[in-house]
Amino acid sequence: MPVVSVSMPESLLNELDDFIEDHGYSGRSEAVREGARGLIDEFDMAEFDGEVACMIAARFEHDSTAEASLSELRHAHAELVTSSVHSHAGGACLELFVVEGSIDTISAYVARIRAVNGVNTVEYSVLESTERAIA
Repeated sequence: MPVVSVSMPESLLNELDDFIEDHGYSGRSEAVREGARGLIDEFDMAEFDGEVACMIAARFEHDSTAEASLSELRHAHAELVTSSVHSHAGGACLELFVVEGSIDTISAYVARIRAVNGVNTVEYSVLESTERAIA
């Protein structure tokens, strides 16, 4: 198996080490491999076709430039974004988006949100299209 070097902030490394100890992993490599598999599975959206709805949550620090960038991104994709809400949780800002479109278009939008400088976390949930859910 190839050996890979990964850099991360010390605080994240400490959290990872605590997680490993609390959940019985044999070491960092095992935990990182499982995390990588989960990330890959998360993006394996081949099961969705046609139009879908998606809820996206982006977390960022209040004093970052992320809010303005997310606003620009939202306006640039007005055909995709049906609703958005700005909120606060745990001392950070949350931007919540409801989007509707093809899975490829939504995946590209999620990737653009992740690329915004200052955005710390992006999570989303994909729902079947209304037409398929009713059928």
